[in-house]
Amino acid sequence: MRVARVTDLHVGPIRDAGFTRRVVDQVNGQHPDVVVLGGDLIDGTVSQVADALAPLGDLDAPLGVFAVRGNHEFISQEADAWMDHGETLGIDVLRNENVTLTLGSASIRMAASTTRPGADPTPPTSTEPSPTSPHRPSRCSPRTSPRPPSAAGTGVDLQLSGHTHGGQLWPFRYAVPLQQPVIDGLAAVGDVPVLTSRGAGAWGPPVRVLAPPEIPVITLRAG
Repeated sequence: MRVARVTDLHVGPIRDAGFTRRVVDQVNGQHPDVVVLGGDLIDGTVSQVADALAPLGDLDAPLGVFAVRGNHEFISQEADAWMDHGETLGIDVLRNENVTLTLGSASIRMAASTTRPGADPTPPTSTEPSPTSPHRPSRCSPRTSPRPPSAAGTGVDLQLSGHTHGGQLWPFRYAVPLQQPVIDGLAAVGDVPVLTSRGAGAWGPPVRVLAPPEIPVITLRAG
């Protein structure tokens, strides 16, 4: 099962529909089985930047296109409105729930945790190992909080996250570990493997230094 992971577009005043279209074309060109949109897709309200996000409606994956909201959807003060808008684009927006994805004779359960940043994490329970998709690598970093990572102890096989931008601008990369346990790539957080994408866009100025954008395509194989 090939999963395209798209996160941190930050479309809005600087990145327009043309940028989103390029991302969509790149993703569709990889022919993934499923697309997971990982939050922080926008910088602005629905009325301000919905047009810039519209090309996401052309994402094509046989097992579906799913989305979870990130902290910037909350910053817009329209987190629920953005989730509703995503559904008008044909995207399955997961609201603290599980879905089962089946390919051939194999299946896996995907869970999305969309708790407001700063709140106690409440990941959806699952009776089977699964990947989970909270936006941040860990809302409760073991380095900054006595609470464990949100997916620890739940039997999750893989957590997909974004948020960090890989630091975006050197030398901010070295400050990210003060807040998040993973900068980018694959690492263990507690007992959970966490794959953190640097994201496809950028926050603020459209500039990256030693932290290039990425759209990971993850291959999952049945054990």
